[in-house]
Amino acid sequence: MKTDSKALGDLFDTFADQLNTILKEGRTVVDKETGEAVKVTPDAASLTVVLNFLKHTGTTVVPGTHKVVNDIVSNLPFDGSEHQERFN
Repeated sequence: MKTDSKALGDLFDTFADQLNTILKEGRTVVDKETGEAVKVTPDAASLTVVLNFLKHTGTTVVPGTHKVVNDIVSNLPFDGSEHQERFN
């Protein structure tokens, strides 16, 4: 069976768009008390899916080149120096 490159590309784009929507707008869940649909921030499982998607697609950011990533790094409780020996 021949791989349909267009179909795979469309699937990739659709999945990426859905992950982006979850990150920006949250997820819709049903409130157990009221039965109403409400938006909630992404949970750990959703964030793990996003992280795995980025890893599996080889997505990387060069350190110091992206403001949002820089902001996240600046708030980490460690500076990464404990891993420097591996790279020297």
